Amino acid sequence: MHRIPRFARPASTTLLAGITACLSSPGAHAAFPYSTTPSWESNPNAEVATGGAFGDIDRDGWLDMVVANGNDISRQRVAVYRNNGAGSFPANPTWSSTDIDYHGHLDLGDINGDGWLDVVVAVYLGPGGFGDRGKVKLYLNDGAGNLSNSPSWESGDRFYSFSLALGDADGDGDLDLACACGDDYNDETEYQRIYFNVGGTFESLPSWTSADRTYALDVTWDDIDRDGDMEPLFCGTSAPLRYYRNDQTLGGGISSAATWQNTDLPEFGNTTALGDWNGDGFPELAVADNNQLGGAGRFKVYGNSAGVLGTTPIWQSSNGGYGSNVTWVDLDRDGDQDLMTGRWFSALRAYENLGGTLTTAPIWTSGTSAVTENVFFGDVDRDGRRTNGLSVAHGTGSRTFFAIGQAPVESIDEVRVDGLAITDFVGHAGNGWISISPPPASGALVEISFSYSVDLDFGVTNWDSGEGNYLFLNTRTAAAVDQPLAGLGAIGAYPNPMRERTQIRYSGPAVEQAQIDLFDVRGRRVRSLAAGPVDGLRFWEWDGKDSGGRELPAGTYFARVSGPSSAIETRIVRLR
Repeated sequence: MHRIPRFARPASTTLLAGITACLSSPGAHAAFPYSTTPSWESNPNAEVATGGAFGDIDRDGWLDMVVANGNDISRQRVAVYRNNGAGSFPANPTWSSTDIDYHGHLDLGDINGDGWLDVVVAVYLGPGGFGDRGKVKLYLNDGAGNLSNSPSWESGDRFYSFSLALGDADGDGDLDLACACGDDYNDETEYQRIYFNVGGTFESLPSWTSADRTYALDVTWDDIDRDGDMEPLFCGTSAPLRYYRNDQTLGGGISSAATWQNTDLPEFGNTTALGDWNGDGFPELAVADNNQLGGAGRFKVYGNSAGVLGTTPIWQSSNGGYGSNVTWVDLDRDGDQDLMTGRWFSALRAYENLGGTLTTAPIWTSGTSAVTENVFFGDVDRDGRRTNGLSVAHGTGSRTFFAIGQAPVESIDEVRVDGLAITDFVGHAGNGWISISPPPASGALVEISFSYSVDLDFGVTNWDSGEGNYLFLNTRTAAAVDQPLAGLGAIGAYPNPMRERTQIRYSGPAVEQAQIDLFDVRGRRVRSLAAGPVDGLRFWEWDGKDSGGRELPAGTYFARVSGPSSAIETRIVRLR
C-alpha cells in the first residue's frame, strides 16, 4: 500500500491486453473465484485514494468502505461509502470529513470501548506539502453510526507519516497507535512512534519512540515470537525492515532498539503484512518492494523459524515493478493463506499457497489495471457469512494476545473466560486477534465466538484521480459455498510439529454431539478438549498437557473429532 510517485502516468492504465492466468503447473492449482474485472467502481471525483478498509461503521450488519484521499498529490477528505444493504456501494461517498489533508493510510478499531468502530488516519504531509510535516488523527464514532466531521484527536507533534496500525502495545485491553514515519523522497528521517490509549483517546505525545531515526512507509502488528504479546514491525524504504520485541509478558515493554532487521540491502519496501503461510503457528513476513527509488521491486517473503525471522527472503516473485500492496488471505478456501498483491499502474496478482510455499508466477491476474494502494477483504454482499465460529485457548497468567486462527473475521461476537462473558478485551477483526486485560489465569479457558465468511470479496483503493476505487465480488455460487463435506469434515493442527502449543482446526457440517480428544501412540486418551455440538469453523488450542495439567513428553499424538457414527483425526508431533 503506499506512497506516490511524482511522474507522468503511463499511456495506458485502464485495461490489460486480455486476461492472464500464469500457471506453473495447471492441473495442480485451484481456481480463484474472482472475476478479472471489478463489480463496482466509484466515481473518480478527482480523488487520490490511498487508505482503505471495510468495516460496519453504522452496525447495520453490512460492511461499509472507508477511504482516505490525498496522498502527496492533493489535500482531500476522508470518505465513507455506506453499503446499500444489497452488497454494493453508491458511486459517491455518503459521508466526507470537513477537514482536508494529504492523507495516507488508515485503520479501523473501537478506540473508546463503546462498541462502535472509529477511524485513525495518517497525514503524510502538512498543509505546505513537501518540507511541511504531517501528523496522525482520529475520527470517533458518535454511537449512532456517524463519524465526527472533524478530528476528535490529533497528535501533538508533527512528523511525516504515511501509514499507521492499531495494536495493544501494553496488553491493557485497549487499542494503541503505531505510526510509520519518515520521508525518504526528501531525506527527512523520523523516529517511529507509538501513542498509548489513555481513557479512550490517545496521548498527545508518544510514550514510545524508536532509538533509530529512519524512513518507514508501513507498520503492522502481530505476536511474531508467539510469547503472548504484540510486536510492531516497520517497513523501511531506503532503510531496513525492523521489528521491536515486546517483553510485556516478562514484565517489560517494547524495546526501543530493533530486535531484527533484514540484511538483503538496500531495502525499498512499500508495504508489509504478517501471515502464517506454512501452518507452523509463526507468522511469515511478506513485503512489496517498490523500484521507484531503487532495487528490483519484487514481492518477497521472509520465513519465521520458531519466532525468529530470517534476514533474507525465502521466496520472491518472478518479476518486479512499483510494488504497493501485499495481503495474506485464504482465497481458495483450502485452509492456507495465499498472497494477493498490487502495484502502481499494473494489474492485481494472486499467488497460490501450495502446502507452505507460493507459486513463483501468479495464478490469478486482474484484467483491470489500477494504481493500487490498498487491498482489503470482507463479505460485502453477505452471501458467505457464518455466525458459528469458535476459537478455544487457555491462559498462562501473563499472555494477553490470542490469535483467533482466522483472518479476516466479520466480527468478534463474544469472549468468555472460564464460561463468563468479559468486556475487558479489544480485538481487530481484519487481522484476526484479541487482547485481554488482565491476562487470564494459567489454565483458564478462553472462548472466542466470531462470525466469518466462506465467500470473501475485496476492495481496492486507487490513487489515479481519473479512476475510481474497485470492488471485486466473489463469484463462487451459493451451491458451491454450502456444498456439504463428506463425513465429519476436515481437521488439521497448526503448528505441527509443536513445542508449547498448537491449534487444532476443524471445518465441516454440523454434528449434534461430538467429542474432541487427544491420544498418545498407544491409543490412550490423554486429554479431552471439548464435548458437545460442533458446526462450521472451530479452533481448539492444546498446550501439550494432559487432563491433570501435567506436561506430556515429546512424541507423537493424535487429535480426534468423534461423532455418533464416524471420526476424523490428525497426527501431531510434539518437540522438546
